[in-house]
Amino acid sequence: MFPDADRGDARGTVTTPETAVRADETVAAVCPYCRRPFAEREAHDLHVGERHAEACSAVERDAYAAAREAERDALFYFHLRVVAAIGVLYTITVLLYMIALGGGFL
Repeated sequence: MFPDADRGDARGTVTTPETAVRADETVAAVCPYCRRPFAEREAHDLHVGERHAEACSAVERDAYAAAREAERDALFYFHLRVVAAIGVLYTITVLLYMIALGGGFL
């Protein structure tokens, strides 16, 4: 969990949140609860919905639901591409094995 930039730690020092935004990227959104910056709006929406669910508004919950659905779709298509790549690699391996045996299949 990311510390709140306004609160101090046990020693009384003010802490700053970790960041995933590189120096050459622009900040797309900043969490209103813990002030963590995000390079992508979707990452921000997912963070707010998961880490600050009890405090987020209805609009933020809707944005979280949309971002989660988009992430689920992207993950599904990624898995399809992985399965297809494994299938192609397996087919190539079998074909090369058959050619190496000298018998071929033609």
